[in-house]
Amino acid sequence: MSVQAGVWNFDGRPVGPKQIEDISEFLKQLGPDGESRYVDGSVALLYRPFHTTVESRREKQPYFSHRGFILTWDGRLDNRHALVADLRSDLEANPTDVAIVAAAFDRWETDCFRRLIGDWAVSIWKPEQRELFFAADYMAIRHIFYYLKKGRLLWSTDLSSLVLLSNDKFHIDDDYIAGYLAHNPDAYLTPYLEIREVPPGQFVRVRDGGALVERFWRFSPKSRIRYKTDAEYEDHFRYVFRQSVQRRLRSDSPILGELSGGLDSSSIVCIADDILAKEGAETPRLDTLSYYDKTEPSGDDWTYFRKIEA
Repeated sequence: MSVQAGVWNFDGRPVGPKQIEDISEFLKQLGPDGESRYVDGSVALLYRPFHTTVESRREKQPYFSHRGFILTWDGRLDNRHALVADLRSDLEANPTDVAIVAAAFDRWETDCFRRLIGDWAVSIWKPEQRELFFAADYMAIRHIFYYLKKGRLLWSTDLSSLVLLSNDKFHIDDDYIAGYLAHNPDAYLTPYLEIREVPPGQFVRVRDGGALVERFWRFSPKSRIRYKTDAEYEDHFRYVFRQSVQRRLRSDSPILGELSGGLDSSSIVCIADDILAKEGAETPRLDTLSYYDKTEPSGDDWTYFRKIEA
């Protein structure tokens, strides 16, 4: 998972080189495959990659779109082929994911977000309009956190960097704590009152020192799947489950699956193994990682994940 970060001084004060260096060094472990940045006076965008696909190794980020927008992107674009077909006239041969997203934003602007399928987070700077956009996938599997204060905006895909590098005092958000203890806190909240997260299926538009949150995706309770038999529902589930696992095998490096021995992880590992054996995948290998403690009174996972490994 690559990392993004940035600074925007609303008063026009240039972003200091040391500030960007400190952020980059802090995020080095999360993005170990180099560093690149865009700095234009009061605005700076930082990108540290963690390459997992052939395409990502060819990416140049921050990425400049044909219309002059600057993007940093972290994600897995599952509907690449469909988007390439729609945007073919705007793309070069064999485009990277970020090039596809940039072309989509050039054509549809914020309406493009609902068309992106996968786990992703993107930051987009429009220099002429002096506007900044953050967006995340419909479940916010990938995160973007932002700290909006008087005169300045800081953002990062890593929450700790905002807290530890800002030199500011933060306050605990009681609503977040209450939500955490009760079940789940609201998606836009963080443990810190002053820092917010881009909510699932929504984007944040920052302009004139303020932030506006807008929705691009909404769950439809009226959308139904109707079959005549249980077997048809089972077949449909197996199809979408296999498709979901297959999409996550898109990597030119070995993939590590956490295997507890429970129903969920065992099913995922078995399906992945079946895909590799029968269809093949981009990843060269699937390995598993399991945690166990034989002294636990109910710690019987050892029996099950060993059977799955066998």
